[in-house]
Amino acid sequence: MSSAHCGVCEAAVRPAFRAPQPEIAPDLAMRPGEPARPTLRDWIMVCPNCGAAAPDLAALPASARSVVESDKYRTLSTSVLEETLPFQRWALILAGSGDRAGQAEALLQAAWAADDAAAIAEAAKLRTEVAALWDGTTDVELGLRRLDVLRRAGLFDEAEAWASVLTERGADELGRSVIGFQRTRIATRDIGRHLISSALPPPA
Repeated sequence: MSSAHCGVCEAAVRPAFRAPQPEIAPDLAMRPGEPARPTLRDWIMVCPNCGAAAPDLAALPASARSVVESDKYRTLSTSVLEETLPFQRWALILAGSGDRAGQAEALLQAAWAADDAAAIAEAAKLRTEVAALWDGTTDVELGLRRLDVLRRAGLFDEAEAWASVLTERGADELGRSVIGFQRTRIATRDIGRHLISSALPPPA
């Protein structure tokens, strides 16, 4: 296997990981299904020399060096759950480059890692951060994903209010099915994982 080089310190690192194509439906927040799902821990590479973290260490943004060398970045290693650390490091690097969309995705992946570690409180905290970054989005898919993030964080009042916003915007048939499914889950205070296929009507 050919090697790559870290964009911060030039150390030799592993090339970017390529997850297999999912064959099972994704979660409502779009975490891919099997066989991609259990490869989550491989999605972020960590430089063994400087600790930079990214899906592709050879393609780090120019602003990454100052972030990786910051006290805030170093503190993460002792202040967050080990399973979420690579994703939270990557989120911080993306925040430093002004990429809020990428930061939200990295934090959501950190929440998935917390799910896998059965760290419910940490997963809820991370989802709350994601929901804040996606607040007010007008993107249809992100809006539906935000609804799932709010519900799974246990923010049921906020989730119901956001469901109303999405409904008032005039969702299509798929969106209405997802919103209706989520509202039923919200009413029962369900914070569990559900596949997107569970929210869709059966084929005619």
